[in-house]
Amino acid sequence: MLKFLPKISLDSAMYPVVLLLAFAVPLSTAAASIAVGIGTLFIIVWSVRHKSLPPFDSRILEILAVYLVLQAFIAAMSWEPWNSFREFFGEIHRFFPLIFAMTFIKKREQLCGVLIASMAAFLINDAAGIYQYFIQGQSRAIGFNHTPTFYGSFMLMQIPLLIYITQLEILSPLWRKIAIFAAMLSAGCLILSMTRGAWLSFIMVVVVFVVLEKKYRLITAKICAGLAVVFLIGALISPQMQERLDTFTNTRFQSNTERVLMWKAAAEMFYDYPIYGVGQKMFFNAYNHYYITHESREHPAPGRRGHTHPHNNFLHRASEGGIIGLASFIGLYAYFFWKFFTQLKREKNFAFGAGMTAFLILAGLQFEGLTDTNMNQVPIMREFWLLAGTLIAAENILLGNRK
Repeated sequence: MLKFLPKISLDSAMYPVVLLLAFAVPLSTAAASIAVGIGTLFIIVWSVRHKSLPPFDSRILEILAVYLVLQAFIAAMSWEPWNSFREFFGEIHRFFPLIFAMTFIKKREQLCGVLIASMAAFLINDAAGIYQYFIQGQSRAIGFNHTPTFYGSFMLMQIPLLIYITQLEILSPLWRKIAIFAAMLSAGCLILSMTRGAWLSFIMVVVVFVVLEKKYRLITAKICAGLAVVFLIGALISPQMQERLDTFTNTRFQSNTERVLMWKAAAEMFYDYPIYGVGQKMFFNAYNHYYITHESREHPAPGRRGHTHPHNNFLHRASEGGIIGLASFIGLYAYFFWKFFTQLKREKNFAFGAGMTAFLILAGLQFEGLTDTNMNQVPIMREFWLLAGTLIAAENILLGNRK
Protein backbone atom coordinates (compact mmCIF):
# COMPACT_ATOMS: atom_id res chain seq x y z
CA MET A 1 0.00 0.00 0.00
CA LEU A 2 1.16 3.53 -0.89
CA LYS A 3 4.22 2.16 -2.70
CA PHE A 4 3.72 4.80 -5.35
CA LEU A 5 4.43 7.63 -2.88
CA PRO A 6 8.23 7.46 -3.20
CA LYS A 7 7.89 7.81 -6.98
CA ILE A 8 5.97 11.08 -6.92
CA SER A 9 6.06 14.15 -4.72
CA LEU A 10 3.52 14.86 -2.01
CA ASP A 11 2.37 17.88 -4.04
CA SER A 12 1.58 15.63 -7.01
CA ALA A 13 -0.22 13.11 -4.81
CA MET A 14 -2.31 15.75 -3.02
CA TYR A 15 -3.53 17.66 -6.06
CA PRO A 16 -6.01 14.89 -7.10
CA VAL A 17 -7.25 14.87 -3.50
CA VAL A 18 -7.99 18.60 -3.62
CA LEU A 19 -9.58 18.14 -7.04
CA LEU A 20 -11.82 15.39 -5.67
CA LEU A 21 -12.75 17.56 -2.70
CA ALA A 22 -13.70 20.46 -4.97
CA PHE A 23 -16.09 18.23 -6.91
CA ALA A 24 -17.37 16.09 -4.03
CA VAL A 25 -18.07 18.55 -1.21
CA PRO A 26 -21.20 20.15 -2.76
CA LEU A 27 -22.55 16.76 -3.84
CA SER A 28 -21.58 13.99 -1.40
CA THR A 29 -20.52 14.12 2.23
CA ALA A 30 -19.30 10.51 2.03
CA ALA A 31 -17.10 11.10 -1.03
CA ALA A 32 -15.69 14.25 0.57
CA SER A 33 -14.89 12.28 3.74
CA ILE A 34 -13.04 9.70 1.66
CA ALA A 35 -10.99 12.46 0.04
CA VAL A 36 -10.14 13.97 3.43
CA GLY A 37 -9.11 10.54 4.71
CA ILE A 38 -6.89 9.83 1.71
CA GLY A 39 -5.23 13.24 1.93
CA THR A 40 -4.61 12.83 5.66
CA LEU A 41 -3.07 9.40 5.07
CA PHE A 42 -0.75 10.78 2.38
CA ILE A 43 0.46 13.54 4.70
CA ILE A 44 1.00 11.16 7.64
CA VAL A 45 3.01 8.70 5.55
CA TRP A 46 5.09 11.48 3.99
CA SER A 47 5.73 13.11 7.38
CA VAL A 48 6.83 9.82 8.95
CA ARG A 49 9.20 9.05 6.09
CA HIS A 50 10.71 12.54 6.02
CA LYS A 51 10.51 13.09 9.79
CA SER A 52 8.99 16.55 9.28
CA LEU A 53 5.70 18.17 8.38
CA PRO A 54 4.97 19.65 4.95
CA PRO A 55 5.46 23.44 4.72
CA PHE A 56 2.13 24.49 6.18
CA ASP A 57 1.32 28.14 6.92
CA SER A 58 2.59 28.44 10.50
CA ARG A 59 0.52 31.51 11.35
CA ILE A 60 -2.77 29.86 10.39
CA LEU A 61 -1.77 26.68 12.22
CA GLU A 62 -1.17 28.77 15.36
CA ILE A 63 -4.59 30.42 15.06
CA LEU A 64 -6.29 27.05 14.61
CA ALA A 65 -4.29 25.54 17.48
CA VAL A 66 -5.38 28.25 19.93
CA TYR A 67 -8.99 27.85 18.83
CA LEU A 68 -8.90 24.05 19.22
CA VAL A 69 -7.20 24.17 22.63
CA LEU A 70 -10.04 26.37 23.89
CA GLN A 71 -12.59 24.00 22.36
CA ALA A 72 -10.94 21.06 24.11
CA PHE A 73 -11.20 22.88 27.44
CA ILE A 74 -14.91 23.52 26.86
CA ALA A 75 -15.43 19.84 26.05
CA ALA A 76 -13.64 18.82 29.25
CA MET A 77 -16.03 21.00 31.29
CA SER A 78 -19.13 19.84 29.41
CA TRP A 79 -22.24 18.30 30.91
CA GLU A 80 -21.31 15.18 28.94
CA PRO A 81 -17.59 15.35 28.10
CA TRP A 82 -17.66 12.23 25.94
CA ASN A 83 -20.29 13.62 23.57
CA SER A 84 -18.59 17.01 23.49
CA PHE A 85 -15.20 15.50 22.70
CA ARG A 86 -16.80 13.60 19.80
CA GLU A 87 -17.94 16.94 18.41
CA PHE A 88 -14.52 18.44 19.12
CA PHE A 89 -12.68 15.72 17.18
CA GLY A 90 -15.25 15.99 14.43
CA GLU A 91 -14.57 19.70 14.12
CA ILE A 92 -10.84 19.19 13.62
CA HIS A 93 -11.19 17.50 10.23
CA ARG A 94 -13.40 20.34 8.96
CA PHE A 95 -10.27 22.48 8.75
CA PHE A 96 -8.37 19.95 6.62
CA PRO A 97 -9.70 21.25 3.26
CA LEU A 98 -8.28 24.69 4.15
CA ILE A 99 -4.84 23.22 4.82
CA PHE A 100 -4.96 20.96 1.75
CA ALA A 101 -5.98 23.69 -0.71
CA MET A 102 -3.78 26.42 0.71
CA THR A 103 -0.69 24.18 0.78
CA PHE A 104 -0.99 22.03 -2.33
CA ILE A 105 -2.49 24.33 -4.98
CA LYS A 106 0.73 25.84 -6.27
CA LYS A 107 0.43 26.17 -10.04
CA ARG A 108 -1.84 28.13 -12.32
CA GLU A 109 -3.06 24.93 -13.99
CA GLN A 110 -3.92 23.42 -10.61
CA LEU A 111 -5.89 26.51 -9.61
CA CYS A 112 -7.82 26.36 -12.89
CA GLY A 113 -8.52 22.66 -12.39
CA VAL A 114 -9.91 23.13 -8.88
CA LEU A 115 -12.10 26.06 -9.95
CA ILE A 116 -13.46 24.13 -12.93
CA ALA A 117 -14.17 21.08 -10.72
CA SER A 118 -16.02 23.32 -8.27
CA MET A 119 -18.01 24.91 -11.09
CA ALA A 120 -18.99 21.49 -12.46
CA ALA A 121 -20.26 20.47 -9.02
CA PHE A 122 -22.15 23.75 -8.68
CA LEU A 123 -23.90 23.17 -12.01
CA ILE A 124 -24.96 19.68 -10.94
CA ASN A 125 -26.18 21.00 -7.59
CA ASP A 126 -28.14 23.74 -9.36
CA ALA A 127 -29.65 21.30 -11.86
CA ALA A 128 -30.79 19.06 -9.00
CA GLY A 129 -32.50 21.96 -7.23
CA ILE A 130 -34.25 23.12 -10.41
CA TYR A 131 -35.43 19.56 -11.12
CA GLN A 132 -36.75 19.15 -7.59
CA TYR A 133 -38.72 22.39 -7.67
CA PHE A 134 -40.14 22.39 -11.19
CA ILE A 135 -40.36 18.67 -12.08
CA GLN A 136 -40.87 16.94 -8.74
CA GLY A 137 -42.96 19.79 -7.36
CA GLN A 138 -41.09 20.18 -4.07
CA SER A 139 -41.94 23.36 -2.18
CA ARG A 140 -38.25 24.12 -1.52
CA ALA A 141 -35.17 23.07 -3.48
CA ILE A 142 -32.40 21.27 -1.60
CA GLY A 143 -30.18 19.96 -4.42
CA PHE A 144 -27.68 17.48 -3.02
CA ASN A 145 -27.79 19.12 0.42
CA HIS A 146 -29.54 17.89 3.53
CA THR A 147 -31.92 20.81 3.99
CA PRO A 148 -33.09 23.93 2.09
CA THR A 149 -31.14 26.12 4.52
CA PHE A 150 -27.94 24.21 3.67
CA TYR A 151 -28.78 24.73 -0.01
CA GLY A 152 -29.14 28.46 0.59
CA SER A 153 -25.76 28.51 2.35
CA PHE A 154 -24.14 26.79 -0.63
CA MET A 155 -25.64 29.35 -3.00
CA LEU A 156 -24.13 32.13 -0.88
CA MET A 157 -20.73 30.52 -1.46
CA GLN A 158 -21.26 29.53 -5.09
CA ILE A 159 -22.35 32.92 -6.42
CA PRO A 160 -19.25 34.94 -5.34
CA LEU A 161 -16.88 32.20 -6.52
CA LEU A 162 -18.60 32.01 -9.92
CA ILE A 163 -18.40 35.79 -10.30
CA TYR A 164 -14.70 35.54 -9.47
CA ILE A 165 -14.25 32.90 -12.17
CA THR A 166 -15.90 35.18 -14.74
CA GLN A 167 -13.16 37.76 -14.03
CA LEU A 168 -10.25 35.30 -14.07
CA GLU A 169 -8.14 35.88 -17.16
CA ILE A 170 -6.10 32.69 -16.77
CA LEU A 171 -9.22 30.72 -17.74
CA SER A 172 -10.38 30.52 -21.34
CA PRO A 173 -13.36 32.66 -22.48
CA LEU A 174 -15.47 29.49 -22.73
CA TRP A 175 -15.06 28.64 -19.04
CA ARG A 176 -15.76 32.25 -18.08
CA LYS A 177 -18.99 32.25 -20.11
CA ILE A 178 -20.03 29.00 -18.45
CA ALA A 179 -19.34 30.69 -15.08
CA ILE A 180 -21.72 33.53 -16.02
CA PHE A 181 -24.43 30.99 -16.84
CA ALA A 182 -23.74 29.07 -13.62
CA ALA A 183 -23.90 32.25 -11.53
CA MET A 184 -27.33 33.07 -12.95
CA LEU A 185 -28.51 29.53 -12.20
CA SER A 186 -27.19 29.75 -8.63
CA ALA A 187 -28.99 33.06 -8.11
CA GLY A 188 -32.19 31.37 -9.22
CA CYS A 189 -31.55 28.41 -6.94
CA LEU A 190 -31.00 30.78 -4.03
CA ILE A 191 -34.57 31.91 -4.61
CA LEU A 192 -35.84 28.34 -4.99
CA SER A 193 -34.31 27.36 -1.65
CA MET A 194 -36.96 29.59 -0.04
CA THR A 195 -34.45 30.30 2.72
CA ARG A 196 -35.31 33.69 4.14
CA GLY A 197 -32.04 34.12 6.01
CA ALA A 198 -30.07 33.43 2.83
CA TRP A 199 -32.17 35.97 0.90
CA LEU A 200 -31.47 38.69 3.46
CA SER A 201 -27.82 37.68 3.64
CA PHE A 202 -27.44 38.05 -0.12
CA ILE A 203 -28.78 41.59 0.09
CA MET A 204 -26.32 42.41 2.89
CA VAL A 205 -23.43 40.95 0.88
CA VAL A 206 -24.31 43.23 -2.05
CA VAL A 207 -24.29 46.19 0.35
CA VAL A 208 -20.86 45.17 1.65
CA PHE A 209 -19.53 44.93 -1.91
CA VAL A 210 -20.71 48.39 -2.96
CA VAL A 211 -19.28 49.87 0.23
CA LEU A 212 -15.89 48.33 -0.50
CA GLU A 213 -16.00 48.96 -4.27
CA LYS A 214 -17.59 52.38 -4.76
CA LYS A 215 -16.73 52.69 -8.45
CA TYR A 216 -18.81 49.61 -9.29
CA ARG A 217 -22.01 50.82 -7.66
CA LEU A 218 -23.78 51.62 -10.94
CA ILE A 219 -23.24 48.25 -12.61
CA THR A 220 -24.02 46.46 -9.32
CA ALA A 221 -27.28 48.42 -9.06
CA LYS A 222 -28.23 47.42 -12.62
CA ILE A 223 -27.55 43.75 -11.96
CA CYS A 224 -29.47 43.83 -8.68
CA ALA A 225 -32.37 45.61 -10.36
CA GLY A 226 -32.56 42.77 -12.87
CA LEU A 227 -32.48 40.20 -10.08
CA ALA A 228 -35.19 42.11 -8.21
CA VAL A 229 -37.45 42.04 -11.28
CA VAL A 230 -36.95 38.28 -11.60
CA PHE A 231 -37.65 37.86 -7.89
CA LEU A 232 -40.86 39.92 -8.05
CA ILE A 233 -42.12 38.03 -11.08
CA GLY A 234 -41.46 34.80 -9.25
CA ALA A 235 -43.27 36.10 -6.19
CA LEU A 236 -46.31 37.00 -8.28
CA ILE A 237 -46.63 33.56 -9.86
CA SER A 238 -45.38 31.35 -7.01
CA PRO A 239 -47.64 30.75 -3.99
CA GLN A 240 -44.65 29.32 -2.11
CA MET A 241 -42.66 32.53 -2.52
CA GLN A 242 -45.65 34.63 -1.49
CA GLU A 243 -46.03 32.51 1.62
CA ARG A 244 -42.33 32.85 2.50
CA LEU A 245 -42.43 36.62 2.01
CA ASP A 246 -45.52 36.93 4.22
CA THR A 247 -43.68 35.23 7.08
CA PHE A 248 -41.14 38.06 7.35
CA THR A 249 -43.63 40.27 9.17
CA ASN A 250 -45.92 37.61 10.63
CA THR A 251 -45.31 37.62 14.39
CA ARG A 252 -47.52 34.54 14.77
CA PHE A 253 -45.60 32.42 12.26
CA GLN A 254 -44.43 29.40 14.24
CA SER A 255 -40.88 29.37 12.90
CA ASN A 256 -40.47 33.00 13.98
CA THR A 257 -41.89 32.52 17.48
CA GLU A 258 -39.90 29.34 18.05
CA ARG A 259 -36.68 31.11 17.06
CA VAL A 260 -37.32 33.85 19.57
CA LEU A 261 -37.97 31.28 22.30
CA MET A 262 -34.73 29.45 21.45
CA TRP A 263 -32.76 32.71 21.45
CA LYS A 264 -34.09 33.51 24.91
CA ALA A 265 -33.26 30.00 26.14
CA ALA A 266 -29.73 30.23 24.73
CA ALA A 267 -29.26 33.55 26.53
CA GLU A 268 -30.42 31.92 29.76
CA MET A 269 -27.91 29.08 29.31
CA PHE A 270 -25.16 31.64 28.83
CA TYR A 271 -26.31 33.46 31.98
CA ASP A 272 -26.31 30.20 33.98
CA TYR A 273 -22.99 28.91 32.56
CA PRO A 274 -21.12 32.07 31.55
CA ILE A 275 -17.53 30.76 31.46
CA TYR A 276 -17.57 27.52 29.45
CA GLY A 277 -21.24 26.89 28.68
CA VAL A 278 -23.00 23.55 28.74
CA GLY A 279 -20.58 21.91 26.27
CA GLN A 280 -20.50 21.13 22.57
CA LYS A 281 -23.55 19.24 21.28
CA MET A 282 -25.32 19.89 24.59
CA PHE A 283 -27.84 22.48 23.38
CA PHE A 284 -30.21 19.68 22.41
CA ASN A 285 -30.18 18.20 25.90
CA ALA A 286 -30.21 21.53 27.72
CA TYR A 287 -32.95 23.15 25.67
CA ASN A 288 -35.32 20.24 25.17
CA HIS A 289 -35.13 18.96 28.74
CA TYR A 290 -34.48 22.01 30.91
CA TYR A 291 -34.87 25.36 29.16
CA ILE A 292 -37.80 24.88 26.78
CA THR A 293 -40.86 26.92 27.78
CA HIS A 294 -44.56 26.11 27.81
CA GLU A 295 -45.08 28.62 24.98
CA SER A 296 -43.10 26.42 22.62
CA ARG A 297 -45.13 24.29 20.23
CA GLU A 298 -42.19 22.13 19.23
CA HIS A 299 -41.50 20.01 22.29
CA PRO A 300 -39.73 16.68 21.70
CA ALA A 301 -42.29 13.98 20.95
CA PRO A 302 -42.56 10.72 19.00
CA GLY A 303 -41.59 11.63 15.47
CA ARG A 304 -40.12 14.97 16.54
CA ARG A 305 -36.55 14.95 17.81
CA GLY A 306 -36.37 18.51 19.10
CA HIS A 307 -34.05 21.38 18.28
CA THR A 308 -30.28 20.89 18.28
CA HIS A 309 -29.24 24.55 17.93
CA PRO A 310 -30.74 28.01 18.59
CA HIS A 311 -30.70 29.22 14.96
CA ASN A 312 -27.99 31.78 15.63
CA ASN A 313 -24.25 31.19 15.40
CA PHE A 314 -23.31 33.55 18.21
CA LEU A 315 -25.98 32.38 20.66
CA HIS A 316 -25.08 28.80 19.78
CA ARG A 317 -21.45 29.36 20.73
CA ALA A 318 -22.36 31.37 23.82
CA SER A 319 -24.77 28.74 25.15
CA GLU A 320 -22.54 25.73 24.45
CA GLY A 321 -19.17 27.40 25.12
CA GLY A 322 -19.78 30.39 27.38
CA ILE A 323 -17.55 33.42 27.02
CA ILE A 324 -14.63 31.15 26.05
CA GLY A 325 -16.55 29.57 23.19
CA LEU A 326 -17.99 32.88 21.99
CA ALA A 327 -14.64 34.66 22.13
CA SER A 328 -12.83 31.84 20.32
CA PHE A 329 -15.50 31.76 17.60
CA ILE A 330 -15.36 35.52 17.07
CA GLY A 331 -11.57 35.53 17.24
CA LEU A 332 -11.19 32.78 14.65
CA TYR A 333 -13.41 34.39 12.05
CA ALA A 334 -12.22 37.91 12.85
CA TYR A 335 -8.73 36.75 11.90
CA PHE A 336 -9.92 35.40 8.57
CA PHE A 337 -12.00 38.52 7.91
CA TRP A 338 -8.83 40.53 8.48
CA LYS A 339 -6.79 38.18 6.30
CA PHE A 340 -9.24 38.38 3.40
CA PHE A 341 -9.62 42.15 3.80
CA THR A 342 -5.87 42.73 3.59
CA GLN A 343 -5.78 40.40 0.61
CA LEU A 344 -8.47 42.36 -1.24
CA LYS A 345 -6.56 45.57 -0.49
CA ARG A 346 -3.50 44.08 -2.18
CA GLU A 347 -5.70 43.18 -5.13
CA LYS A 348 -7.14 46.70 -5.41
CA ASN A 349 -6.73 46.71 -9.20
CA PHE A 350 -9.22 43.84 -9.47
CA ALA A 351 -12.92 44.49 -8.93
CA PHE A 352 -13.61 40.94 -7.80
CA GLY A 353 -10.31 39.38 -6.79
CA ALA A 354 -9.68 36.35 -4.62
CA GLY A 355 -9.62 38.41 -1.41
CA MET A 356 -12.95 40.09 -2.17
CA THR A 357 -14.49 36.74 -3.07
CA ALA A 358 -13.38 35.08 0.17
CA PHE A 359 -14.45 38.12 2.21
CA LEU A 360 -17.95 38.12 0.71
CA ILE A 361 -18.36 34.35 1.12
CA LEU A 362 -17.51 34.60 4.82
CA ALA A 363 -19.72 37.67 5.24
CA GLY A 364 -22.63 35.87 3.59
CA LEU A 365 -22.37 32.88 5.89
CA GLN A 366 -22.10 35.05 8.99
CA PHE A 367 -25.07 37.20 7.98
CA GLU A 368 -27.15 34.10 7.41
CA GLY A 369 -25.88 32.77 10.73
CA LEU A 370 -27.81 35.48 12.55
CA THR A 371 -31.03 33.55 11.89
CA ASP A 372 -29.65 30.03 11.56
CA THR A 373 -26.76 27.95 12.86
CA ASN A 374 -24.68 27.20 9.78
CA MET A 375 -21.06 27.44 10.92
CA ASN A 376 -21.10 24.05 12.62
CA GLN A 377 -22.42 21.96 9.73
CA VAL A 378 -19.90 19.59 8.13
CA PRO A 379 -20.77 20.13 4.42
CA ILE A 380 -20.95 23.91 4.78
CA MET A 381 -17.70 24.14 6.73
CA ARG A 382 -15.84 21.86 4.35
CA GLU A 383 -16.94 23.94 1.38
CA PHE A 384 -16.09 27.23 3.08
CA TRP A 385 -12.63 26.14 4.20
CA LEU A 386 -11.88 24.56 0.83
CA LEU A 387 -12.81 27.78 -0.97
CA ALA A 388 -10.91 29.86 1.59
CA GLY A 389 -7.75 27.81 1.06
CA THR A 390 -8.17 27.92 -2.72
CA LEU A 391 -8.57 31.70 -2.76
CA ILE A 392 -5.57 32.20 -0.46
CA ALA A 393 -3.54 30.02 -2.83
CA ALA A 394 -4.91 31.98 -5.80
CA GLU A 395 -3.35 35.20 -4.56
CA ASN A 396 0.05 33.56 -4.20
CA ILE A 397 -0.16 32.03 -7.69
CA LEU A 398 -1.44 35.12 -9.48
CA LEU A 399 0.89 37.47 -7.60
CA GLY A 400 3.80 35.28 -8.67
CA ASN A 401 2.60 35.42 -12.27
CA ARG A 402 2.37 39.22 -12.22
CA LYS A 403 5.86 39.47 -10.77
